[in-house]
Amino acid sequence: MKKKEITRKDFLKISTAAAAGGILIPNFLISQDCELTTTDITGPYYDENAPYRTFLASPEEPGTPITISGKIYGNDCETPLPNTLVEVWHANNDGCYSIFQMCDTGNPEDDQFHLRGKMLTNEDGYFEFHTIQPGHYLSRPKHFHIKFTTVDGHTLITQIYFSGDPYIETDPWASEAGNRVIPLIETESGLVGNIDVNLDSETFNTIPGDVNFDGQLDILDILEIINYILGINVFSDQQLYSADLNQDGVVNIVDIISLVNIILGQSSKNFISPNLVQFKIEQDKISLNSTKPIAGIQFEFSGDFIPKDIKLNDGWEYHYHNKRLIIVNLSNPKLKNPSTIFKFSGKISIVSVLVSDWNGRLVQTEIGNELTNFSIENIYPNPFNSTTNIRFYVKNISKIEISIFNIRGKFIETVFNEYLVEGYQQISWKPKNIPSGLYFIKFKSNHESHHRQILYLK
Repeated sequence: MKKKEITRKDFLKISTAAAAGGILIPNFLISQDCELTTTDITGPYYDENAPYRTFLASPEEPGTPITISGKIYGNDCETPLPNTLVEVWHANNDGCYSIFQMCDTGNPEDDQFHLRGKMLTNEDGYFEFHTIQPGHYLSRPKHFHIKFTTVDGHTLITQIYFSGDPYIETDPWASEAGNRVIPLIETESGLVGNIDVNLDSETFNTIPGDVNFDGQLDILDILEIINYILGINVFSDQQLYSADLNQDGVVNIVDIISLVNIILGQSSKNFISPNLVQFKIEQDKISLNSTKPIAGIQFEFSGDFIPKDIKLNDGWEYHYHNKRLIIVNLSNPKLKNPSTIFKFSGKISIVSVLVSDWNGRLVQTEIGNELTNFSIENIYPNPFNSTTNIRFYVKNISKIEISIFNIRGKFIETVFNEYLVEGYQQISWKPKNIPSGLYFIKFKSNHESHHRQILYLK
């Protein structure tokens, strides 16, 4: 049985009914019959760092497969709560919590966060997860621990139990659980259970991109996202989801430009886009070359340097912090691109650079120095799904290092590191154990480096 993966993009969908100019509309408790879900003990085994996923157990995990689903409602017991964070953790078939205890069974994939995960409810307040039914932990009934956190910060930690468990009546917590004791239905693929949850939280109309949850899309949201990328702000899970407008799992310059387009009312237009944007590191400045308009740039630098002068054309803004720089056009696509990014003193290198066009898509980039010892001839195919070929030309005998980095600048692997003589060269790269996505190929020779972007599709 092959494990089925559900990505955030598949499971979570941004509501198309949200209006950019909407306001927050609280729904107060209107029914005397509304019964809020009760709390329960957290227990000693909660870990906030569990990954986003809806499949918590490996297909080879011992135990009975189980699927739990439900909807989250606000304090009127009628209005669903989208973007509610749902965190789940539980014991294995033998009642052992493996990341905190030494367990003799379970965890066939040596998962660091075994039998735990988190997810966000969709626009209908719906959540669902798949795992195995927990075993009895000591003399306690079988149970799932669940923590709910709403957009407005309300938190409920509780547990759900199963009808017919002989330990429920003697357990001090389960005996008071009420409708948190749920029936299970046997199916060909395992057990199925459902629970709807009513939280003591006001309900809101949430808008994608509204990271400060004030009901408006404006410059304040743009600045919040910029400061998050620069490492100044820390986002909650709900803010991360709201900021990730294209739902690719990463918050970057593309999401900023997508938000700018929404605010300017031009998100449905198709703009001219460059095929390649070139950057050059010269003696005291970084310059840009592109004949077609770009919308924003996201840099990460390294080296012992001091930025001296950042002067951009009218309509462009820059934000710099801790060797990270974001440049964004907040006006319109007709503005001229800056030819000089900034001047500096000292030694600098570009760790990564992302360029967004006005259509909210990443643009291929090339980074070079003033003096070049080699040129990148071609990388093909690109995008690719198995193996790609990297062809380049070396002008003088030198050591060439070619490495791969992910979109966040994390090192993946070095694919070549040897001395080469003058002439054309070609190597192949076949990724291993990495997800689909955008990657950087970094070419390094002596005191110069070049970057190219490549898209890997499994």
